[in-house]
Amino acid sequence: RVAITAGVLASLPGLQILDMRNNQLKEMGELPASIQSVALDGNKITGLILEGYQHLATVSANNNILTHLRVGNLPALKALSVCVNRLEFIEPLLNCPALSEVMVGKNFLTSLDFIAPCIPTITLLDCSDNKIMAIPDNIPTMVSLRRLDLTNNDLNALPPKLSLMDSLTSLCVEGNPLRTIRREIIAKGTAAIKDYLRLKLEPTEVEESGPTVPDIKPDEIMMKTKVLELDRNKEVNGDTWDQALVCGVVRLSMQYCSLTTVPDHVFNLRANLQELELGHNNLHVLPSEIGKMVKLRKLNLMNNNFKELPAEISSLTALEDLNLAHNKFDRIPDCILTLGGLCNLIISNNQIGKLEPDKMMNLRSLQCLDLENNNIGRLTPEISLLPSLRTLLVMGNTFKIPRADVLAKGSAEVLAWLKNKVPQ
Repeated sequence: RVAITAGVLASLPGLQILDMRNNQLKEMGELPASIQSVALDGNKITGLILEGYQHLATVSANNNILTHLRVGNLPALKALSVCVNRLEFIEPLLNCPALSEVMVGKNFLTSLDFIAPCIPTITLLDCSDNKIMAIPDNIPTMVSLRRLDLTNNDLNALPPKLSLMDSLTSLCVEGNPLRTIRREIIAKGTAAIKDYLRLKLEPTEVEESGPTVPDIKPDEIMMKTKVLELDRNKEVNGDTWDQALVCGVVRLSMQYCSLTTVPDHVFNLRANLQELELGHNNLHVLPSEIGKMVKLRKLNLMNNNFKELPAEISSLTALEDLNLAHNKFDRIPDCILTLGGLCNLIISNNQIGKLEPDKMMNLRSLQCLDLENNNIGRLTPEISLLPSLRTLLVMGNTFKIPRADVLAKGSAEVLAWLKNKVPQ
């Protein structure tokens, strides 16, 4: 039965592995920067905050009495296990780009929104024995997911798009009040469930076959960097696009190219593309095909002529950074407001007239919101209630309150001022 005095662990600069299983711990203080593994199973911890540890790879805190969990900014984290606790809500797992395994079984969770920032990387998701009532639309876009355990929840339907998840080899849904799929199908296992769900797909939901990959020798540099920079190029030959397809580029930049339409070749790269830079062009319309680029993490559309975005943007559940600065938006597009994994939204230098915080509350991962140089006449206090918001930039608008001296003190001061103005 060990008790830890506050600050003791942080004073051990070489500590890499902490194993405190089966003690009587009620809290966990600061850890040293060197920490790589934390095991806290079988204690009495009620709240756990782990942020900013650059080397932390595994966290296990099963069999505690957790009611609050915040995990983020952990670039090395691969596995998180907090089964058998009292969690009703988990804050979004922000900036954990290596996270592969998430185990949250036997809690009281009603939503899976917390995984949105990690959609592309998760291979195992165990949410068994909770109170989850619906599978979010972003689950079928989890291109790496191999095992999904939703045993003993409150699901009454399965989305047919689960059948399109080629990587998913284990789907456990026993013990749910499912109304749209018979028990004997569930009993036959994953393959039978996916076959059944495939029959329920709408014709428009069936993905057409992807582009044919040309049989050519890959460019050595592009194969290594996975980057295609085409800035200031007015014409791009077919060989370049073929190389991009063969090499599986993850970043494409076509800025200052005088584009009036997005080339079809761009969408042929959807299987791998994660960053797309289309800033400083003359684009008015973004094609609906953008919704098929489900691996996109970063999308830059600044300095164009957009007034609206296609509804299919809402399918980009892996999107973390979106730059819409210097366009012609008069409001924040509705299709953005469902992106639970979005961390940074830059929409400065547009024509936005008002904010609607009630529509923005699904942006649970949003950390930075840049609204400078718009036409906002009133800064609605409720914007400060976005759970992850840390940076709010609002200079250059038409509102008079808060005053310029408050704005000049920075985001923390502005957010604190706004929170004090929220009606109780």
